[in-house]
Amino acid sequence: MKENVFIIHQSEIIRKGLALILQDYFKMEITQLSLPKDLGSFSGISNSTMIVIVDVNESLDFKAFDLLRKNNDMYLIGFSSGKTNPDTGLFDYQLNEFSSSLQIQKMIQVIRKAGTKSKPSLSENGELTVREKDVIKLIALGFANKEIADKLFISIHTVISHRKNITEKLGIKSISGLTVYAIMNNLLDLGDINPEELI
Repeated sequence: MKENVFIIHQSEIIRKGLALILQDYFKMEITQLSLPKDLGSFSGISNSTMIVIVDVNESLDFKAFDLLRKNNDMYLIGFSSGKTNPDTGLFDYQLNEFSSSLQIQKMIQVIRKAGTKSKPSLSENGELTVREKDVIKLIALGFANKEIADKLFISIHTVISHRKNITEKLGIKSISGLTVYAIMNNLLDLGDINPEELI
């Protein structure tokens, strides 16, 4: 599957900086745009993995995003200035001006590994989404909300939201219950668990 990266930001310095970081690690087609509305001219792209990095303060052209998301595996990364990432719920991942090259590289690797898996969002039929399964696995491995957020490049609020959705879907509230669920549903291998840490 072809991979396309779009970096949408009014600042040329930020666009070019992110593009250089990505080009150092990955061989992907990278397109730099000043405004989200410019993405509409790429609506003919289909059957592609699309990674869209966009300024969180921009007004998004939802029509263009929805059209591209319908025909592609699209991952939306919100870029914010400052150390805090606003949790708008629109973004699959978030980064900011203080994100290191290594953090950005790992984020893109996570997205590429997801490949053709369904986008992390609430499923309508009550089944767990890919992202919720990732959260359960990390919960079962003993990671705290902040650590899960860091590993999955999402905000703590998003982790808490995933945990709430998981509880509603499964009816399991305890960490031990989620660990058992993860093992029984092959989300976690017993070899991944250190018995000493469970005591």
